Amino acid sequence: MQKFLSETPRIAVSACLLGQAVRFDGGHKRNRLITDQLASIMDIVPFCPEMEAGLGTPRPAIQLRRIGGRVRLVQSQDASTDVTDRVSAVAITRASQFVENISGLIVQRKSPSCGMERVPVSNGPGKSPAYNGIGVFTDQFSQYAPLIPIEEEGRMNDPILRENFLERVYALNRWRHLDPKDLKGFIDFHARHKLLLMARGSEAYMRLGRIVSGVTRATLEQQREVYILQFMQTLKKKVSRGHHYNVLQHIMGYFKNNLSAEDKQELISIFDAYRAEQVPLTTPVTLLSHHLRKHPDDYLESQYYFTPYPGTLALRAAV
Repeated sequence: MQKFLSETPRIAVSACLLGQAVRFDGGHKRNRLITDQLASIMDIVPFCPEMEAGLGTPRPAIQLRRIGGRVRLVQSQDASTDVTDRVSAVAITRASQFVENISGLIVQRKSPSCGMERVPVSNGPGKSPAYNGIGVFTDQFSQYAPLIPIEEEGRMNDPILRENFLERVYALNRWRHLDPKDLKGFIDFHARHKLLLMARGSEAYMRLGRIVSGVTRATLEQQREVYILQFMQTLKKKVSRGHHYNVLQHIMGYFKNNLSAEDKQELISIFDAYRAEQVPLTTPVTLLSHHLRKHPDDYLESQYYFTPYPGTLALRAAV
């Protein structure tokens, strides 16, 4: 029997970002984008790998340190206290818990346990650190749960990165609502994400399309696994204005027999203004949505490109 999943996405968030006093100094790093905006449309599951590893709070600070050619997670003032394995075990446990019901992960930036990039790695006392580390929890988690999108709270301030993360969260959540044995549902999932995939380049959509076109009931289980891994990797690619411009023109082609010369020219002008960074993406998408209401098209109305996540977030007003 398929496990029940709420239609509302569930994301896991570093507990300190939710205002919980779990940091090494007994403090927190509350992030209002998460607590005030995302929490209104998503279910939030807090986690703290250091607390779950039994380190307590307040506690001695820890750091990534290169020891004997390997990066380990140790106490900053006492490198003999190594907690790498304890935090790694938490990551593996959490990955097994989250793999079926969590659609995204937001972590604390530069944290030696949670940071996803450019975490300081100590080379020992008196030596300059390298800024190329990955938090032990995040590194291990991503290996055991590769489908789940991960983003840092600091990077969430970038509207393009934020948009990309939320597109992936909602797409993965939709995938989890599919019946694994539903061949038609699998094919429809691909079709309804066509324009989102095309925004990453037409080759990506065609590559995934080849997986879908050859699937049968006998091969569905295997092909689903291959497909969703490539699908999520494809969505991770940031979309350029040039690629969005191509998708907008593609959409306009569906109206070519319904629009007046003036309407076509207006759309082209708006598209050009978007490409020139004079207007945000929401401007041409809203105008196309207006024409879609006047000239309904079942295919376009099925596309998640128009509403990849709740419109209340209004993120496309910034990209």
